Amino acid sequence: MSPIDHAAALLSPNSQAADGETGRWRGAYGGDGAAPLVTIVTATMNAAAALPHTIRSFREQIGPRFEWLVVDGGSTDGTVDLLRASEELASWISEPDEGIYDAWNKACRHARGEWILFLGAGDELAANNVLERMAPHLSGAHPRFDVVYGRVQNISEQGRQVLEEVGEPWEGMRRRWEIGRPALPPHSGVFHHRSVLFGEQPFDTRFRLAGDAHLLLQHVIRKAPLFVPIIVDRTPVGGVSMQFGNVIELYREIEEIDRELGLVPPFWHHVADQVALAGKVAASLLPATMGHIVADTYRVIAGKPRRWLVR
Repeated sequence: MSPIDHAAALLSPNSQAADGETGRWRGAYGGDGAAPLVTIVTATMNAAAALPHTIRSFREQIGPRFEWLVVDGGSTDGTVDLLRASEELASWISEPDEGIYDAWNKACRHARGEWILFLGAGDELAANNVLERMAPHLSGAHPRFDVVYGRVQNISEQGRQVLEEVGEPWEGMRRRWEIGRPALPPHSGVFHHRSVLFGEQPFDTRFRLAGDAHLLLQHVIRKAPLFVPIIVDRTPVGGVSMQFGNVIELYREIEEIDRELGLVPPFWHHVADQVALAGKVAASLLPATMGHIVADTYRVIAGKPRRWLVR
């Protein structure tokens, strides 16, 4: 049995790892015990179709050491087989969880990197030298900055066409409001210093859709983040928080976060949000294709690129 096959057997969902929660093997990154500059965390659930894009992206990276941690929710579609076979992985586990923020919390307990980046299954680093280009900005950024972020390309799920680029300097965002809360950097382009993620539950699992916004808001309100004009990630649109059927729950979570953090949306923004919410709810009641047509028509009128109908 090869070393990798032996590790795969030890790390299978039916095995018991030494620390009781996750298994480790000597992978491509971090095998000598030295802490990496960056840890990348991915939560998966039946992601066999999307995960190869992510694996390929990590395989092609050049530059500084990084580690990749995956917390799988108990997939049954072949995702676990991909994880077993991936030499890019530093550590992984497959077991039922309570959602993406519960999965991220598990990973944070084992992350060794100074900076932690959360990417979804199907996401890919935008170029093979992203981490190499980011390294000089990350090294020495803390303690002045707890959060460093770049730009993100939103891409279509099937054809992986670029739909739009998001992320801009903080000075242009810091007074703006979006979807009921202050504007935030695109999360898949955010490097969190490990000090931001201390504790058993850095992400509050009460929030199923907006836990990342809850965590980021607490830190960027206190200390401005650092913007680096580098495209970090390519992320397919269509995540849970972007689905029409979840829009009411998302807005309710954001209202709760605003209350807890003492944030009060400007009146004009609150009114505009209520109008937008009504439109999104109406779109969610239509057949999927018709709802996407309505949503993309609204985006075009607002001067934004189409998102939902691009394959």
